[in-house]
Amino acid sequence: MRRRTSTSRSRRASDPIRRAAGAAVVAAALAGVAPAVAQEARLPSASVSVATLNQDALFLQSAFGQRLQHELEAERDAIAAENRTIEAQLVAEEKALTEQRKTLSPAEFAPRAQAFDQKVEALRKEQDAKARALQQKLDRERQRFLKVVGPVLADLLRSRSAQVLLDSNAVLIAIEGVDITQAAIAAIDARIGDGSNLDTGDAADGVAPSSPDAADGQGAGSQAGTAGELSPDLGKMPGEAAPGLPAPQ
Repeated sequence: MRRRTSTSRSRRASDPIRRAAGAAVVAAALAGVAPAVAQEARLPSASVSVATLNQDALFLQSAFGQRLQHELEAERDAIAAENRTIEAQLVAEEKALTEQRKTLSPAEFAPRAQAFDQKVEALRKEQDAKARALQQKLDRERQRFLKVVGPVLADLLRSRSAQVLLDSNAVLIAIEGVDITQAAIAAIDARIGDGSNLDTGDAADGVAPSSPDAADGQGAGSQAGTAGELSPDLGKMPGEAAPGLPAPQ
């Protein structure tokens, strides 16, 4: 019994020592952390507001992009219809030429076959040129759109006290409210509509800024001016150009 009492007393006596030792360890740890926290608190804060934008959606979902897509789709459908008509005519001519071959001598048939091949090649080049013209129109109108929307995006950034605009595809994580794509589309539609009334001067110089700061390049406008230098791949319209004519059999 005495031994148990002695052991119990020694344990009770050691408890305050253990608690004191533990407190000393915590205090030592906090002593090392506190200066670091204080030092971090004294670091200068860089207040830079960032906004993100989906460039493809900006172009394709805007009234400007929607109008252009409808125009190009109509023109592409017209070219495809022409191709089908021309193809049917060439198939009929080729069939007739094949029948003539049965009754014509090689000397008589060769010039006719050569003329038919030249006709097919000329028609194919003509239709391919029309398809390329559609892509060129898309490229021109896309560049026109880029020049026009720069000041609009600068005004939008300024209104949100943002200094940097990033492509949302290049952002790993963003909180809600950082993306301004839909707000930008609404602002662009309100400023230029579908773009059908824009003249050459508007496309070359961009839309006139709506605020004094934008005019003299002050504030966020000087930084957001890069909004007019969006990626040249902006808003590539999905779908392929009308196919060329098939080679005759």
